[in-house]
Amino acid sequence: MRSKFLRLNGRDFIKGFIVAILCTFLTGFYQLFANEGIINWITLKPVVIAAIGSGVSYLTKNLLTNSKGQFMRKER
Repeated sequence: MRSKFLRLNGRDFIKGFIVAILCTFLTGFYQLFANEGIINWITLKPVVIAAIGSGVSYLTKNLLTNSKGQFMRKER
């Protein structure tokens, strides 16, 4: 069941975690090629920021969506 407007449930956090992991993988893969395989904090910092940003964005979207999938609409 979807969460209600302005509420989150456990499923939202699990899906947000999956989105963050996918974003991290894709961004990390790109950084690895762009920096010729060198892994250090300078190359990992954008990956961490992108992962946190994508997870927070997903949770914010779910927080503002009602149980019928309507964005910025209250429950009837």
